[in-house]
Amino acid sequence: MKLISNVFFISAVIFLAGSLIFFEIGMRAMRKKIEEKEKKSTKIAIKLLIVSGILFGISGVLAFFA
Repeated sequence: MKLISNVFFISAVIFLAGSLIFFEIGMRAMRKKIEEKEKKSTKIAIKLLIVSGILFGISGVLAFFA
């Protein structure tokens, strides 16, 4: 159970890092006034952030009951 919790935690950290990268891409596109790329990157970043939160939650629940 602890191993599964660790796997969920590591994958959550990876998704969080991906989210930060896409937010940064969106910010650069915003500065350069490339609206289409900004919206696309921000949408992907929000999805990754939500998935990351879910994975952190699952990891926490599994760690609590382990």
